[in-house]
Amino acid sequence: MARPTAEYPTTTKTSRARLAPRRKPYYRGVGPGKALGYIRVASGPGKWTAREWIGGKYQERVIGAADDIGRADGRDVLTFEQALRKATSPGLPASMRSGLTVAVAVDAYLEHLAARSAHAGEARQRADKHIVPALGGYRVDRLTKTQLEVWLGGMVRGEGDERRRSQDSANRVLTILKAALNAAFEDDANNIPSDAAWRRVKPFKGVGAARADHFDAKAVRLLIAKAATFDQSFANLLEAAFLTGARLGELVGLQVRDFDPARSTLVIRRGKTGARIVSLTAESVRFFVRLAASRPREALLLPRADGESWGKSEQHRPFKRAAELAGLPASASFYSLRHSHASRAIEAGQPLSLLCENLGTSLGMLQKQYAHVLAATRQEFVERTAPKLRRVK
Repeated sequence: MARPTAEYPTTTKTSRARLAPRRKPYYRGVGPGKALGYIRVASGPGKWTAREWIGGKYQERVIGAADDIGRADGRDVLTFEQALRKATSPGLPASMRSGLTVAVAVDAYLEHLAARSAHAGEARQRADKHIVPALGGYRVDRLTKTQLEVWLGGMVRGEGDERRRSQDSANRVLTILKAALNAAFEDDANNIPSDAAWRRVKPFKGVGAARADHFDAKAVRLLIAKAATFDQSFANLLEAAFLTGARLGELVGLQVRDFDPARSTLVIRRGKTGARIVSLTAESVRFFVRLAASRPREALLLPRADGESWGKSEQHRPFKRAAELAGLPASASFYSLRHSHASRAIEAGQPLSLLCENLGTSLGMLQKQYAHVLAATRQEFVERTAPKLRRVK
């Protein structure tokens, strides 16, 4: 049971100056089971403390310095009235408050992510560039909505399409930060009282526009042919992208053993959405048979010309060069080949469930990204597949 608290004179600077210096706080009761304490020191400002009876014992915490010498700022240096409000406001005792910093929270999240996703490295690069330098030193439980919105806006650059792209990139970084902070908040051991600061920060809207470039087989053949004039290995990478619809990061990690000509399949072991099996056409099988011929099972299926793996951004310059030679729009990118694969498959009537399995995406995402292609082919599908009573001349 909480014991009665003595009433020491601590309301003014003058009354506090008359108290003898000591390590034990001078307490005064401020509510049931609560007391505001003042620690008098021999020199310099004293400290305000709060004591509360919780769970059958006292919990104590330091809540700030007293305004014995300097001016009060309401946060770190407090008047008696400010300290009283802090001591009586709802909150956790010091033993239950979090000292976790953003840098530690992000690092813990990315360590866990590395065991589950092939894209953890990319997430860490974004965090090291945009999150840790700006926010890493801040305590998670002291982040504010305004602070995070200023940080988010600071990543936006340029005008027009450049601005849209930077906002889209900022949204991706915000997603990483929120995921890390949510993971920290969900761990009770971190004792973070609220997630409101980052939960209320909204991403930029309407900036993640779907990539519209997609090409027919003739244009892709020309692109591949132009790439072959300066780098046959890159031409192989382009052809594999169109034939399978796989993402760049999935293709560059393939080994010879992942290709099964007998079953006409390609195993993607570390896909963005997990492992999956891609069903191949006869043309695709012949293409991969040529690439895999007489090579060790552990060898890369689509290596660079020097036999090494393609780096994260090494496709940009050769793709732009090949696209320019082929007369494709400047907005075209490596992703356009995946987009082209999906668009042509939908037009040909491939079941969406099978296409989702091959691409490693959801039906909802497919319907959203390729709504324009689906709309264009809807009437043709209905005409070909709907029941009919009579033949229409």
